[in-house]
This record gives sequence, C-alpha cells and structure tokens, in this order.
Amino acid sequence: MLRAASEPESYGPIYTRGTSFRARAEARQRQFRAETLGVGWSSHGHWLDDASTAVGANFVTPLAFALARERDAAGKGVTDRTFRNMLSSQAMAFNIFAPLANDLSLATRVLGAFIPELTAVRSITIEYTPAVDLLRDQSSVGGVDCDLLIEATFRGEVEAIVVIETKFVEPELSRCDFRKPKRVRSGQTVCPADVHVSSSRTACAYVARKNYAYWERADALCTLKPLTEPGCPFAGPLWQLWVNHTLAHAEAQKRGASEARLLLCAPSENDALLQNGAVVMSFQALLERPETLRMLPLEPLLDRIATEVDADQNPWVDALRSRYAKI
Repeated sequence: MLRAASEPESYGPIYTRGTSFRARAEARQRQFRAETLGVGWSSHGHWLDDASTAVGANFVTPLAFALARERDAAGKGVTDRTFRNMLSSQAMAFNIFAPLANDLSLATRVLGAFIPELTAVRSITIEYTPAVDLLRDQSSVGGVDCDLLIEATFRGEVEAIVVIETKFVEPELSRCDFRKPKRVRSGQTVCPADVHVSSSRTACAYVARKNYAYWERADALCTLKPLTEPGCPFAGPLWQLWVNHTLAHAEAQKRGASEARLLLCAPSENDALLQNGAVVMSFQALLERPETLRMLPLEPLLDRIATEVDADQNPWVDALRSRYAKI
C-alpha cells in the first residue's frame, strides 16, 4: 500500500491518485483524520480503523452518530461504510442535517434560503425508506430510498414534501439496473437503446419484469412532459433523479401535500457528477414543472448554516467546512 511522498506517514495509504475532485477530497479526509481527529486508519487513509469507527469518529457531532446508529438498527439503508468511509455521502448527510433535524427553526432559516417558498420545516427524516406499496420496489436490500425526506409548509399554508439527495465524491448518479455495463458483460437481459417506452410503458423492464410503479406513479402524477425522442431518457444518469422526483411527488400525494420538490445537494467542484449543471438541466427539460427540481450547492449551504448557528455550534460548522468545503 502506497502513500504520497509529500504526506506524513500518519496520513495512511492513498486509494485515489491524481488531481480529480475525488482524489483531492480523499486527501482532505486523510489529513482531517490524522491531524484533527488523531485516529487510526485501516485499509486506506480515509477508512477508519475499528476503534475509531466504534466511537463514531466519522461523525462531527454526537447527534449525527446517534441518529446514524438509530437508523442502522432499523434495517436497510445504512451500511458499514457509513461509519467507516470518510468519503461516504450518507455520513455527510448525517453530519450536515442531524442538527437541523433536531432544530426545525434552524432548518427553516437555512433551507429557506434555497427554497424561497418555504415558510416552515415540520420534520426531517434522514435515510428515509418509503412503504412497500409506494413504488412496489422495496426489498431487504433494494428499492428507492432518499437521503432526506422533509415535511414542510410553503407560502399560503401549503403542505409540501421536500426530498434531498446528497452526493459527495460520486462521479455519477445511480443508473437504471437494466442498462448497467455489468449486465452487458455478464450476458444478462438489458433494455435496448431503442426501447419503445414512449408508446408503451410495459416496454420498460422495470414494469415488464418487476412490476415496479415508477412509470405508473409518474404518469398518474403528471410530472413528465410527453416523451418525443426514441429510447428511454432514464437509462443513464437521469434515472436516480427521476425515481427520487417520483418518490417525492408520490409521498406528497400519500400525505395529502399539494407540493413536492427534489433537491440535489453536491459540491459544485464535483463536475464529473454535475457536468457543469447539464445533468440537472437535462432532467428539468423533461418536467412539466422544472422548478420542482433544484440544486442545493454544498458550499453555499455550509455558508448559510454558519450565518444562522449560535456560537456554541461553531465547532460543528468548523468541522463541516474542514471536511467538505473548498476542496
């Protein structure tokens, strides 16, 4: 296992080399672990050892660690990497949003800067798993979840659901299982590039083979414009935005809320994921209401938190900035 010649031995071995955003973010986590936390590494410098994992070193507040353990005990949704991998997007979600879930007034002030119509946050659930019948895709290991589900009030006492998907260093959003390269390599059934989903939703393998309700819910909720191009627009990086957007609207309908929003929270420097905004804009172009998808850029979010917290919460903000900002 190799480490960078320019780094102290305490930083530990490198997994990603070079100057990519992931490589820089990984280097930041190695440094933070060694210099700020002073704890050990396991396989690589950004992977915590057993002792530091057990005490919640991957979480910047005791509350974030407690909520992650509580969610882990509930079953599907949280894995070992959430507690051990310092690049985990799930850990980032708990680190940022656990204190907001515990202080809904603070959450309202922070998120209101990015959702202008928001007047109150009523609840925040981190790593939310919907009921089995919502999209008919839930199993013990699979199914569409969301990093945050927020019950909110918009102007005019309008009830709303806000879903937030968080990404830290991932280079892309999740893709359709039936178009993943591993299926092609293994000789499994894949959806053809010219699948006629525009004329018949049953052409989608999720419908024909799984009876999942993604198309059924999207059609019933009228969230999409009519498809005019051949093939399926959700075979690639738009798949996760589509199913999470559909989840947000289906949850709103189920709860009697008349508005729904999906926000994608990611560092603006992670351009492999955002493609200079092209991924978000491409999905907005397919929506009847493009405003129901928005970016929640990580750096301005952390800046907003910093302006709203009390002085005794500064260590939380400092830790967030040290790990996640301006990499």
